[in-house]
Amino acid sequence: MIRYRPATRRAHETIAIEHEGQRYKVGLGREVACAEHEILGPIVEVFLNAQKVNSPIDVLVSDGAILMSMLIQYGCPPADIFHAMKRNPDGSAASPLGRAAAYLVEGAS
Repeated sequence: MIRYRPATRRAHETIAIEHEGQRYKVGLGREVACAEHEILGPIVEVFLNAQKVNSPIDVLVSDGAILMSMLIQYGCPPADIFHAMKRNPDGSAASPLGRAAAYLVEGAS
């Protein structure tokens, strides 16, 4: 398999989320399809950080986001990543990584 390497310069958006009383920041890196018209391309990388830097949960969610980024860059469809995540009985994401994965699907459309 060949890894798609994102361009050196790309757009980045940050979204604040809360999951089970904890705050996180989701960062989404996107290709820029057309800089002149400010058209953003697909999400090519994901960052996720907990409120308390270098805490055990911060390390886990950050590592999980790196793995999501690598899956995308190796060609795994964002919907497959989203659907592979655990869910609560009501269908909501069971983890902050699952919440971040939802943005992959929203960003792909």
